[in-house]
Amino acid sequence: MFILVVASVFGSGGLAAQEPAKVQLEGPKSPDLIAELSNEPDGVLRIKTNDDGSFKSLVVKASVEIEDALGAQKGKQLARKEAEIECKKYLTQWLNENCVFVEASNKAVTIQTKGESAKDAAGNTVKFRSQQEQESKVLTESHTSLAQGALKGLSVVSQEVIGDGTESVLIMALTQKSLAQSNAVNAALTGRPADSERPSLTKSPGADNDRPAPESKVDRDALNDLK
Repeated sequence: MFILVVASVFGSGGLAAQEPAKVQLEGPKSPDLIAELSNEPDGVLRIKTNDDGSFKSLVVKASVEIEDALGAQKGKQLARKEAEIECKKYLTQWLNENCVFVEASNKAVTIQTKGESAKDAAGNTVKFRSQQEQESKVLTESHTSLAQGALKGLSVVSQEVIGDGTESVLIMALTQKSLAQSNAVNAALTGRPADSERPSLTKSPGADNDRPAPESKVDRDALNDLK
């Protein structure tokens, strides 16, 4: 909780300054999206569109069992890597089955559904089409490389060790902003590695325990990109 003090002083008429007014500023609230996603199935979720019907963002969730045979910390690290691989598999499969990449007249590359609509892992129907579809070119031949580029645009939103420390839950996001970045699209098209990527959440060092302790880490910048 932060306290902002605002002092109010009257003019030069000799009146004493009033008692400073105290305004309470609340700290950031807990991210509701993370709590809502805890009850959702693994896979591609929460697909959003812009006002013109074009792709805006999506979320990918993966839950992996933590094996502690090699120690709690090592098991947590391995589960985190496995969860990221699972997220990328879910996104790749969803893109291949439901989507195409299109290039608009302004050379911006975005995602479009193959048919009238598609479904996410929770069964919600989604549809995104550009109003300038007639000016768009479907990039069929580049689909595979663009899909790989989309994977580079994934960023970690949240990672949790839940329950009694036996499960790792990873939530990642892809936005039109990250999809359009040169280190996501251009790197895929040219075969060069991305110059920079959003850093993944760091893992705090600690002594090995028999079982990982429950924990939660949230990248608020990535979370804000989904709003």
